[in-house]
Amino acid sequence: MGDTWITDMRHFLNGAGEIADMPGPALGLALSLGAIVAWVTSGRGAVNERTNVPCRRSPGRQRCRGVIEAILTSDGAVSWGCPVCGDNGVTRGWEGTPWDRRDAAIR
Repeated sequence: MGDTWITDMRHFLNGAGEIADMPGPALGLALSLGAIVAWVTSGRGAVNERTNVPCRRSPGRQRCRGVIEAILTSDGAVSWGCPVCGDNGVTRGWEGTPWDRRDAAIR
């Protein structure tokens, strides 16, 4: 059974709105969640819930083979999950972060 992550992308930023200096595991989490947010906000999430982001879990020290599925909910959160291991979460606070791709989706 996977973990449930409730996250706010602003917690990974410094005062200037850039990705903060942080330990490797925290940076890895930020980049993984950021890739999910970027996928969904790029407009591709409206067409296909299956992202190009691999699951980051390694249950039993074996890398999960799942690919994250994600959607933008009606309240503006990014809801995501791995169909293989069950890892899942809700990410908020992504608006205006380096991972927000809404402007690029309009072009």
